Amino acid sequence: MNLLFPLITLSLAFHPLSAKPPVAPIAEPTTLIIATPFDQPAPPTRKGPINGWQAGIGEWTVKDGALHGTELESDHHHSSCTYRLDATHLIITAQFRLGTATQIAFGCRDTIAPNNHLARTYITPDAIWITHMSGISKTTKSTKIAELKTPIDRDTWHTLTIEIIGDHYRATIDKHIIEATYPRFKDPKGIVALINKGQGAQFKTVTLSHAQPKPTTRNPQGTGPSTPAK
Repeated sequence: MNLLFPLITLSLAFHPLSAKPPVAPIAEPTTLIIATPFDQPAPPTRKGPINGWQAGIGEWTVKDGALHGTELESDHHHSSCTYRLDATHLIITAQFRLGTATQIAFGCRDTIAPNNHLARTYITPDAIWITHMSGISKTTKSTKIAELKTPIDRDTWHTLTIEIIGDHYRATIDKHIIEATYPRFKDPKGIVALINKGQGAQFKTVTLSHAQPKPTTRNPQGTGPSTPAK
């Protein structure tokens, strides 16, 4: 028997069973913003351009066909590599490997100076979760609203897709799906960040795309719960 799980306002996390059909995307890409394979070697970089992105905190280098992030003890902050854009509906895709890092995250910040935090997908060796955020620096506030406990192998390359359509946020890591709704997710996105806590995380084949809602899964404004196609 097929079961339908409604999207609960604020949060929902689930792990689809293998017997169920694939979950349809909530978004489809329209215009590519950037596609970065991270295949052009770059020396260790702090606060500078690196393969079209911007190293901001920590040290970043491109080698062996991947972007490597290193958190520096002197920064007292996780490392961050960012890309500036102006998007509303957004799709982020990437491949990543945790390595020896404590955790990684894919973050969005808004367009309000100085680009306040908006949302993040966190990934650790044993969990994935989504947070909604506000503020910046010492004013940052973060609330976990969806979590999925699942092992993520440190030494394997994993595939990630993040779809943000209106207030609906979905992250797919391999076959694991976690999603949530929150009003702030509708705000325009001004920065996407690759974030690393610890050392050893790697990223490659990162793409950012403008998107539009899939008409059979989401209303055009992205303000209501998911509904099945008729």
